[in-house]
Amino acid sequence: MAKVKVKGTVIKQEIATVLTAVAQITEFNSSGAESETFDATTIDTSGAGKEYEATGYSEGGSFDFSMFYDPALAGHQAITDLITTPAACNWDITFTDTTNCTFTSAGVGFGFTGAMNDGLKADVSLKLDQLFAYST
Repeated sequence: MAKVKVKGTVIKQEIATVLTAVAQITEFNSSGAESETFDATTIDTSGAGKEYEATGYSEGGSFDFSMFYDPALAGHQAITDLITTPAACNWDITFTDTTNCTFTSAGVGFGFTGAMNDGLKADVSLKLDQLFAYST
């Protein structure tokens, strides 16, 4: 079983129809993807356990990353533009073993922080429209 190194992973966003790397990312995570279920427990269910069934839908969740924020970088400006002018955006994550995941964001969360002993940083949260296109 291979261990895929994170160093060298490239996260790209579509800017003017071109997938462009987002600079200065320090960490990333995908959270919240899950198959949707509903409570299928009935009053005649035997035993103490609740029963669940799949709805047939899945929730894409979000893709989040942190970065050193440079408001002068075009890629960072493109992210904040998605706040001021909401639009869907295509993304690509290419890992160092060349596998990748692609997705479209439907919404963007953005915040920045500063500390006396650190550089200016930003946190970005992308709400997925549909699901990741996982490498298979």
